Amino acid sequence: MAVQELYALQNGFMSAQRSLLFYGEFSGDRVQIPITCWLVKTTDGTILFDTGLSPRAVPGLMRNDPLARFTEEDLLVHRLDVLGLQAGDVDLVVISHLHYDHAGGAEFFAKSELVVQQDEYSYAHHPAAFFAPFYYRKNFDLPEARWRLLDGDTELAPGVSVLRTDGHTPGHQSLLVELPQTGPVILAGDACYWQEHIDGERPPGVVWNPTLAMHAIKRLKTLARLTGGRIFPSHDPEFWRTIKQSPDAFR
Repeated sequence: MAVQELYALQNGFMSAQRSLLFYGEFSGDRVQIPITCWLVKTTDGTILFDTGLSPRAVPGLMRNDPLARFTEEDLLVHRLDVLGLQAGDVDLVVISHLHYDHAGGAEFFAKSELVVQQDEYSYAHHPAAFFAPFYYRKNFDLPEARWRLLDGDTELAPGVSVLRTDGHTPGHQSLLVELPQTGPVILAGDACYWQEHIDGERPPGVVWNPTLAMHAIKRLKTLARLTGGRIFPSHDPEFWRTIKQSPDAFR
């Protein structure tokens, strides 16, 4: 098995206060941020990283968030359609963490194996009160699902490895993808919302443990430096405007 392509899948936009984006910042100013998913094609299988929002959440988002933007095309199943895929064609679904904007589409992948850290899965079912609004149990309380619960870094396939990056949540994970032409790419998930988190080593504003979140950023930066790779942040609008969008691919 070898990695062939990496696709950026647009899953709409929502708004966030800067106080939620950057630890220690108290500004209530809102900015529009992308909701992102990624698809990795290998010679022997297909891997999805994150599943975005549940379609159930979209009407409320559009009603209550003036900066939200979500079209029919933004539905994850339609993004897969463009690539000639259906949900049943995805072999592994790696979920960075179980917050509602990353795990919302898990229910559509009944034939796939859902990959999450054991600590994240446990915490999501019994979160602390301050974190509970970010976990919507219907997104991951899936009795028929096939979960693979990890405990730390794990190679999923040649050129595709999970990296444990706690801090934003108790069991957050990122994904290292070694592309044949582009080279190593680290899909950070919410370990790094924006490029500013990477450059300034700033933890996210929504954070379970800011010290571990800082260590996760430093770890990803060190790995990128040692491998000559790039870190792709999860919610950076400027970054999202400048990268290749599906159906174009990183190779």
